[in-house]
Amino acid sequence: MKKYILIFSVVAIFYSCGNDEKVAEKTVATRAELLNIIKSQEKDLYAAMEIDNVKANIALANYLDFVEAYPNDTLAPVFLFKAAEIATATGQYPQAYEYYEKITKNYPAYKMIQESLYLQAYLLDNFLNNDEKAKSVYEEIIQKYPDSNFAKDSKDAIYNLGKTDEQIIKEFQKKNEGK
Repeated sequence: MKKYILIFSVVAIFYSCGNDEKVAEKTVATRAELLNIIKSQEKDLYAAMEIDNVKANIALANYLDFVEAYPNDTLAPVFLFKAAEIATATGQYPQAYEYYEKITKNYPAYKMIQESLYLQAYLLDNFLNNDEKAKSVYEEIIQKYPDSNFAKDSKDAIYNLGKTDEQIIKEFQKKNEGK
């Protein structure tokens, strides 16, 4: 029995050393190498008529690797936004929300900050079933960007929070009958 425990321990040590080497290999990529990998993957991903979940998840992982390795790079929020789009497209809503939230917290000057904030609320509202938090984010948009289209859309979204599609359609039909 001791012989098996010894063998298991040796195998476990070799396995863990192998994983450390893989992590080390992963972090060796330079910015230029990561950008080349991302460019190549984007070409493959966007060439397809339908989303390939395997390719999408690989691209997502590379975007996140870049953001982790170069958080202060001007491309970090761009890649984080793309990661959020992919996560949304592949039904990974909690992750998409997390990525959009990271953009609004870490990159407040990013040109897509309003969209990031709105998409957080949208995901909370439509996929994560958190109307209370969605309302809070929609209200933040209205407060921060009162003249934007996102503020108008946020007001409409707040009005419709908690309503079923059927209720919204009936209200819309009722509203149009009076015209």
